[in-house]
Amino acid sequence: MTDAIETTKTEPAGLINTATNILLSPGEAFTELQQRPNKLFPLTLIVLSTVAVNFWYFSIVDFAWFIDATLAASNLDGEQLEAARENMASMSQTTFKMFGVLGGAVGILVIYVLQSGYLSLISAITGSGQKFSNWFSLVLWTGLPYMLSVVGMVATIALSPSGQLSPYDLDPLTLANLGMQSSNDSLTTIFNSISLPMLWGMALTVMGYRQWLDCSLMKAMTVVLAPYLLLLGVWAYFAFT
Repeated sequence: MTDAIETTKTEPAGLINTATNILLSPGEAFTELQQRPNKLFPLTLIVLSTVAVNFWYFSIVDFAWFIDATLAASNLDGEQLEAARENMASMSQTTFKMFGVLGGAVGILVIYVLQSGYLSLISAITGSGQKFSNWFSLVLWTGLPYMLSVVGMVATIALSPSGQLSPYDLDPLTLANLGMQSSNDSLTTIFNSISLPMLWGMALTVMGYRQWLDCSLMKAMTVVLAPYLLLLGVWAYFAFT
């Protein structure tokens, strides 16, 4: 017995049309993905764009300034600060570029895999009939609003010829860069970590879950957002204690 919607087979919409529909007509895109859970196109687009923008950033950043700015944001002092400065200075800008490029791509992929694994686990428990492959396709496609952040980062780098650009200032669409500021370092970290495209993608995932399983909005929000709310709650707890 499954809660998933049985849909009538439709003609393939095409990758570009599906990408457009995810942003403008998500219901049509979800119907397409339920029948044909393509993964390669959104995965390639997101990973390659992340690699490209990180490569550009670490190529133009003022490395000496970057070290000072990074250490200034830490809570280190005295001997710890000097030791950290020596360790960072001992690595070349090329090394930082490699870590930044690979770390960004791997980090995004890990997040998508964990999210898909969580949704497939819930499906296995509830008997919804949706497999990991379906959920992986859904979270990749609903991650496409992230491309707006990529465009914003490209513009930010292009407008910073001096190379004195903090990683926190790179994405103009984070809550922090949109004006949400706090004297609490933990809250500032949260505001730097959350962006409008991220919230858009989460909303799309909720919509897709609701459509695929024909469930209530409250149930879809509870299932999809539970891990995020748990992490946010733990983060907030440490922020205020």
